Amino acid sequence: MSMTSEKVVAEKAEQSSPIDMTEALKIMDGDNELLQECLDDFVRDYPELLANIRDAINAGDADSLDKSAHRFKGTLKYLAAGDAADIAYELETMGKEGNLTRAGDRFEDLDKECRKLIKFIGISIL
Repeated sequence: MSMTSEKVVAEKAEQSSPIDMTEALKIMDGDNELLQECLDDFVRDYPELLANIRDAINAGDADSLDKSAHRFKGTLKYLAAGDAADIAYELETMGKEGNLTRAGDRFEDLDKECRKLIKFIGISIL
């Protein structure tokens, strides 16, 4: 990793951000290029993943919510996006329990967290 990359990662880690950059790099075994590829993949794929969750909620389909939220949670955990992953986990649990009463509200929270992630990714290109 270059000194510039290390400096950017250290600065991002110190800031309050939707991604724990230190943890993300640890998950990627210190591979900055892999991390960037994963962030790019997230930007490309998250609209569909989020839409799957929204569609499951709108359809009242608890099983689909469980599965789609579980998949999205995994993606978010891999990126060390803790707050968003926690919300996805809550949605997954709602699906497992068949209780979608608060799912719409939590989906809105997840959408907001994803917007923060996208903004952060856009300004933190390593």
